[in-house]
Amino acid sequence: MLILGEILTMADPARAGAVYLEGSRIADLGPAEDLQARYPAARRFRVQRVTPGLHDAHIHPVLWGRQLSTLDLSGLHHPEEVAARVAERSRELPAGSWIRGAGYLFDAYPDKALLDRAAPHHPVFLQSRDLHSGWVNSRALEQARITSTTADPKGGVILRDAAGEPTGCLLERATDLVHAVLPGPTVQELALGLTDLARRGYTAAHHLGWCPLAFAEELARRGELPVRLWWALDKEGWREAEPRWRGDALEVAAVKFFADGALGSRTAWMLEPYPDGSFGMPLDDLEFIREEGRAALSAGFGLAVHAIGTRAVRGVLAVFGELAQLHPRRPLRMEHAQHVQDADLPSFRGLPMAVSMQPIHALEDAALVRQHQPGREHEAFRLRDLWNTGLPLAFGSDAPVAPPDVLGGLQAALSHPIAPAQSLGEAQALWAFTRGAALAAGWPEHGQIRAQAPADLTLWEAGKPVGRVFRGELELF
Repeated sequence: MLILGEILTMADPARAGAVYLEGSRIADLGPAEDLQARYPAARRFRVQRVTPGLHDAHIHPVLWGRQLSTLDLSGLHHPEEVAARVAERSRELPAGSWIRGAGYLFDAYPDKALLDRAAPHHPVFLQSRDLHSGWVNSRALEQARITSTTADPKGGVILRDAAGEPTGCLLERATDLVHAVLPGPTVQELALGLTDLARRGYTAAHHLGWCPLAFAEELARRGELPVRLWWALDKEGWREAEPRWRGDALEVAAVKFFADGALGSRTAWMLEPYPDGSFGMPLDDLEFIREEGRAALSAGFGLAVHAIGTRAVRGVLAVFGELAQLHPRRPLRMEHAQHVQDADLPSFRGLPMAVSMQPIHALEDAALVRQHQPGREHEAFRLRDLWNTGLPLAFGSDAPVAPPDVLGGLQAALSHPIAPAQSLGEAQALWAFTRGAALAAGWPEHGQIRAQAPADLTLWEAGKPVGRVFRGELELF
C-alpha cells in the first residue's frame, strides 16, 4: 500500500511525500513522484498528514473502559450537582446496587449526608477526577465496614468529623477499603477501553496499573489487542510475572510505584505548604522505592514512578540517581513530574530516564494550581523546561483522569494555559506522542517512519486523526 501526503517521520529526513508499506512493515519512503513511479501497481491512499502511530503514554485502560459505562461527573465542581446526578441514577437502578462514578473536583471535602439523601437505598462510591480521593455514602461505609474505630490504612486517610465519625471522604489508599467490596474489573472493560483508544487513532498504550495482567494476556492469546500494549505491573505482585513480550502486541515491561498523591486531592507531596498549611503526603516510602526498584531492575523490569509534587519529584530524582549506577536496560520513568522547582531542573539532565507527562491535565488544573500553589505557578507543567533537558518526553492522558483526547493534549502543549513560555511547537508535541513515547517504552524501532519500522501510523485530516494503520492494516473512522 502506498500512502501519499505530508509524512512527518520523526526521523531523518523529517518529512517525505509518500510511504510504501509491505505487510506489517514500512518498506520505503520518499518523494511522492519517486514512490509512485517505483510502485505503479500499489494500492494508493491519499491523506493530508501521516505521523507515526500515536501512543497514550500513561493510561489505565480498564478504568477507562469502566468509566465509559458509569456515571460521568467530569466538569462538576459542586457537591450538590454531583448529588443530583446520583439521585437521577438511583431512580434507574435496583435498590441495593452500587452507584459508581468519577470525574468531580471540589474545593473542599464534602459530607456523606448529601449522598445519603440522594441515594438512601444504594451504596455510592464516587472518585475525584484525579482518582486520589473518594466520596461515599453511609451505605457504602457500612458495606466496607468503615467506622469510627477503623484505622487509617498506610498511605491513606479516612476523614472524620469532630466526633470521630467518618465523613464519607477517603483519601488515597483509604479508597482501597471500598474497592475491596466492589465488583472487580473485567476483561471486557479492558477490551472496551483499548478499543476506544484505537478508534481515536492510537496504535499503542502504556498501561500504568490497576488491572490484572491476566486480562491483557487473555486478549493477547486471542489476538484481540487493538493496540500495542506496554504494561507496568502494580508493585504488589511483580515477582509473580516475567518481563517479556507476549506475542507482538503485549510487553510486560515495568513495575509501578507511587511517591505521592495528586494536586486536586491535596495529596501531592510538596516542599512548600498548601494554603491550609498541609504539605500533601508520601505514599510509597522513598527507601522502599529504592530497594524494590533495585530488585525489579535486577530482574529485568523497568521502573515507572508517580511523582507529582515538588518534594516527590526531588525524592524520586535522588532515587533515580542511585539506581542509575545499575545501568538499567530501559529508561527509568518519572510519571507526571507535574510540579518541579527551579533547583531540581539540572538534576534531570544526564539521568537514564524519561519524563511521562499529561499536558491535557493543565487545562483543568490551571485553576487548581493558582488556588493551591499561589506564587508558584511557574513550577507547574514545565513542558518546555523538561524538553530542554534532552530527555525523552512522552505524552499521555492518564485516562480516566482525563479523556484520551490527543487534540486536548496538543492544545495544552501548544498554548500552555498557565505559563505560555512553557508551550511547545507542534513538531515537539507530536514527537512526545509518538517517538518520545516509544523511547520511554524502550521500543527504539517504534515511533518513527523509516524503512523496516513497524507499519503503525496515524492518519490526519484538518488537524485531527481520521484513521490509522495498525500492523499494516488500514482503518478509517
